[in-house]
Amino acid sequence: MTETSPPGATAPLLHTPPELSYPDLSPQLLARVKQLWSARGLDFDRHWRAGIRSLPGFRAVPRLDVSTNSAAVDLVFLFDQALLWVRALQAAAATGHACGIDGLTAAQWHGLAGVTARLTEQMTALRLLALTELPMPAMQVARSLSEDADMALVLLIRPKLAQRFAECATVEDTNEFWRRHIAGGRAFRAISQKLYTVGIDHSADTDYAKWRKSVLTILSTAVHSNLLRTPAPDPRPGKGLLSDDSLYFATFRIHELCAYAQLVTPDLTGALEMAGERSPATFAALAAPLSAILVSQIQSLNAPTPEPLSREEARRH
Repeated sequence: MTETSPPGATAPLLHTPPELSYPDLSPQLLARVKQLWSARGLDFDRHWRAGIRSLPGFRAVPRLDVSTNSAAVDLVFLFDQALLWVRALQAAAATGHACGIDGLTAAQWHGLAGVTARLTEQMTALRLLALTELPMPAMQVARSLSEDADMALVLLIRPKLAQRFAECATVEDTNEFWRRHIAGGRAFRAISQKLYTVGIDHSADTDYAKWRKSVLTILSTAVHSNLLRTPAPDPRPGKGLLSDDSLYFATFRIHELCAYAQLVTPDLTGALEMAGERSPATFAALAAPLSAILVSQIQSLNAPTPEPLSREEARRH
């Protein structure tokens, strides 16, 4: 994409509407999102200011050459909502651990709070890198983010493993845990096995697994020294990479984490609701309703300009 505005004025005033930070955002996507929030009695503008505008190093999306469509701007808008959900999940997990809320074990709450805190930092960094045209470090962060998304799911799937993680007392313990249970695709295999029991096949020979492996292989070129700039494939399954590959992959993985977490842990939504009730004045109160909103937006990752929902459709979602 081509930046057509000067690099200054990167952060609109605090009181301005969120859409001013996304020039040329699809009006249909904006309407759909605001309808989904409103249907749950949530104030999108207020929560966006508290959760996104307040981020360290916040930047608005520069005005771009959108002669074809608004997909690049829409992507940042969806990424920011995924980031807001991660912040809400972290707050809810911290509350769940502190209050001993049922639905997850103490070790699961503790591990989830730690992993989502790290995800929040990674997404904040990735956002800044993507908007300042630093693709190589953005790829490094996206790869690490994907591993942590897997980590979060594994903690939900395997309570005993969450307990082992909670018992890691040193850096060496943590590194050993990561090597034995997370690295090298080990976490993804555990997740695939669990998802298979609920009717989702992500075995190694599926198109999804092959796509995921190919994207991670490309992202790994930024982690390991490599002077070659390999053309990136389109991050959508079956396509070839767009310039927004890291941002897209990260957004997809967080939406995926949100959807799969609810599938593999049926009690999670109820547990998040209880956490929100215990901490109504914090981001924890957003975790449960925003989970449903995020899942309903997955289709927008493939079609960034959906038709706005009617009031009745918004209530059903």
